[in-house]
Amino acid sequence: MSKTAEDIKLELEASILQTDKTLDVVQGPIPDIMIKPQAGQLANASSDAESLRQLFTLQFSSSATDEEVQYALSNYGSAPGAGTKAQHIQYFMRFTKPLVDIIIPSGTLVSSVSGDTVYRIVNGGTIVAASASLFYNASRKSYELGLLVEAVGIGTKYNLPANRVISLLTPVSGIDSTENRSPSTGGREKETRDSQTSRLKTSLLGINLGAPGGIKSKIQNEMPELVTDVAIIQPFEKEFYRSTIGPALDIYVIGSSYEVYTQIYTAIGGETQIPLVKKPAVSILSLTINDITVSGSLVNDTSLETGYSLISNDVVVLSTPLAAFDTVTLEYEYDKILESVYSYVFSSGSEFLFNTDILMRQPFKIAPVLGGDIQALPSYSVTEVEQNVLTYLSNLFTFSTFTEILYPEIVRENVLTQVTGVQNFRLKEFRRSSGSLSIIEPIRYARNEISEFNANYYKITVVT
Repeated sequence: MSKTAEDIKLELEASILQTDKTLDVVQGPIPDIMIKPQAGQLANASSDAESLRQLFTLQFSSSATDEEVQYALSNYGSAPGAGTKAQHIQYFMRFTKPLVDIIIPSGTLVSSVSGDTVYRIVNGGTIVAASASLFYNASRKSYELGLLVEAVGIGTKYNLPANRVISLLTPVSGIDSTENRSPSTGGREKETRDSQTSRLKTSLLGINLGAPGGIKSKIQNEMPELVTDVAIIQPFEKEFYRSTIGPALDIYVIGSSYEVYTQIYTAIGGETQIPLVKKPAVSILSLTINDITVSGSLVNDTSLETGYSLISNDVVVLSTPLAAFDTVTLEYEYDKILESVYSYVFSSGSEFLFNTDILMRQPFKIAPVLGGDIQALPSYSVTEVEQNVLTYLSNLFTFSTFTEILYPEIVRENVLTQVTGVQNFRLKEFRRSSGSLSIIEPIRYARNEISEFNANYYKITVVT
């Protein structure tokens, strides 16, 4: 600990008196010329020395400036998370058949009703009048085009639910309405100083790129704004399902970064399904055969061996078989996070021990079954309490980190104490949607599993 000027002054006085007790250290030339000036200078030196000591220990965060933390991170090949922009597919609609081409330029702005969350079209598009039938959506009775948009700023406030972005800020001739049919996702805040120093402390403890701990640290350091947690599964663990020869790791990443991909496939003849190039796929946006819109369904690979991974067997199943030389154009959304991590973090396999077979995967998602009766406080409406409870539980059961177990009584107590308007809560059902043994039991998760809230398994009723 650094010493103050007063501490040093007392030490100097004591030292002088030990040499000659007749000297006056309270007044006169000795305190005025030597003790007081030296005490101030030595206090500054003591403070600088303490700061340097802390910078070379794991307590550096109390001394380092923001700039010093950032410089230190760069020494370990990392940088502060800059935050990310939310993205989604925005639909632009016209309710009468267009007579001329409708051009929707890149940079066009859309927003929520309040106007405080604004999004920009990444790549523009055109509703071609001569091919208007290709853009017709019979269920909506509209001619429409879906385009990728991203938020104008970073942060979670841009992660809006479906049907919230419905205002066209930039007028587009020929467009009557706009909407987002899927949630806007991917927006994350700029990394805090506390998070930066925490990652730096982990880096200072050592990084071994050939060990699971080192790989986990490297991924989280490279992409702190996209990846919230990582689990490394090794072949001797029960959650490792692949048959491999030699060293191997399954790396499960919690995070998402949706992107739209257009795939063109030329048929041999007789195919009823098309394997997808980009995986894991999220949704099919459009499907045409020889420029004619057709129906098809996305079937994701959910197998234990390859499901939700970069080598998963995701396919689109067609309603009719293809003829030889048919040209199929697929536009679909996929989660790019696994591809990004593998490209940026594992671009050179030679730096890892024994050329380990590394497979990037998303966690298996387990929906919780939640049932019970909640009594609302008299001063709150049933609708208000229903929304409060639903929001709390959907956030609680959509994991951003790997969790081992959740206990029903703890969740019930948290609802009673943390959710506004709840007077009493009788829990009737609390279990996994698969693999449970009782109606009410602790929910245990494997190391490669996370929870994802699903309204189909939500059976909580609020009464007054």
